[in-house]
Formats: sequence, C-alpha cells, structure tokens
Amino acid sequence: MKHIKFSFFGLLLIGITALSLMTACKKDNQTEQEFITKIVVHLSGAGFDKEFVWQDRDGDGGAAPLIDTISIPANVQLSASLHVFDESQTPVADVTEEIKAENTAHLFVYKNSVAGLTISDLNTDNNGKPFGLESKWTTTTVSSGLVEILLHHEPTDKTAAEPGGEIDFDVAFPVKVR
Repeated sequence: MKHIKFSFFGLLLIGITALSLMTACKKDNQTEQEFITKIVVHLSGAGFDKEFVWQDRDGDGGAAPLIDTISIPANVQLSASLHVFDESQTPVADVTEEIKAENTAHLFVYKNSVAGLTISDLNTDNNGKPFGLESKWTTTTVSSGLVEILLHHEPTDKTAAEPGGEIDFDVAFPVKVR
C-alpha cells in the first residue's frame, strides 16, 4: 500500500511540475521578427510609375546586395508604397500583408539626405500612430543623396526620433532628383 501512495503522490508532483513548466514556457504576445531579402519602393504620380529594388538574396554576410538608384523627376508629388519579401522561402513570401496586419508592432522610418526631396504623410497604424508603409515624396530641385529606410519591430515610441525596438531591415537607396 505504501508503494501505491508514493506513486500517486509522485505522479501528482510530476503533473504539477509539468503544468507549471508549460505555463512558464507560454509564448507572450510579441510578434516574431521578419526575415527580409527584398524591398520594393513603388513610386507613382504625375505620369511617373516605377519600382526600385533593394535585394539581398543570401542575407547578411554574403554577396553585396543589389540596390537600384531611385531616379525621379523634379517638381512632382509621388505616392510611395513599400513591398517587403522573404525570398529564402519557396514560394517567395510576400511579408507586406503580415507587416500590415501587425502594424501596431512595426514602424517604417525614412532618413533623407536629398535636398530636393521631402518625405511626408506617412500612413498610420490601427492606433493612429505613424506606420509608414505608404508616404508622399515631393521633389523640388535637382539634387542627389540617400534615402535610408528602416523597419523597426516593436518600437518603444513610434513618435520619437529614435523609436527603439529591433531593426528588421536598414537599407539605403541612392536617390537622384533630375
């Protein structure tokens, strides 16, 4: 009889331990960081409609990424939208819809050094805070420089100059306003 009680209590102890470990390992509400190998900037308006690509098929540390120079006319306003892909999967995964669905956990940031270009009117997330998958690009004078685009994952403050969080990608496109 003593052996049966020990087994019952032993099993009970094992069950309680297993239950507490399962609870401790429960996944939180954070979203998984994206794996990005291709970014497409689509600019359209004023008779202009082109896509420009940044592509790094082998990921960090391999061959240098392929980067288009964004060449746009002066004195126009263009609608910009980004499309994000993971080409390491078969078929290629369009990550754009996933990022849109998780818009409160993502923020696109544009750092612009082009004198004749202003990037504004970033679209907002479900909470009315900046998101930036879509924006307006307004050109004035002929100039050149870089537009750096970053995707912040779970930013700590979407309105801060440095929003925090992890960086899913940080790419710089050469830009020529002609």
